[in-house]
Amino acid sequence: MTSINNEYPDNLMPTLLEIRDSGQCRTLEFSCVVDTLKTTGHEDVAVWLEKHQASYHEIVTQDFAQWLKEHFPDEPESIAQDAAAATGLDMPEDSFS
Repeated sequence: MTSINNEYPDNLMPTLLEIRDSGQCRTLEFSCVVDTLKTTGHEDVAVWLEKHQASYHEIVTQDFAQWLKEHFPDEPESIAQDAAAATGLDMPEDSFS
């Protein structure tokens, strides 16, 4: 996980999951995620993400993916996610839609 993971708001990962599951936008769409967080009452997470925008891609593709594995171990990964993990490539955007 990133070096800033100790600074995460407690509800960062659950709110990213909420965004992902809502279908309002993909988690890699930074502006959409921040705007959605603001309109759904997660202003604190939105502000934190804005301050850490440079790390957002890593947070979503690595830390959030790892958090999902830890908290939802039975959730199957897509073939694209498996291939990306096996080759060390970034996760494809459609993996989080």
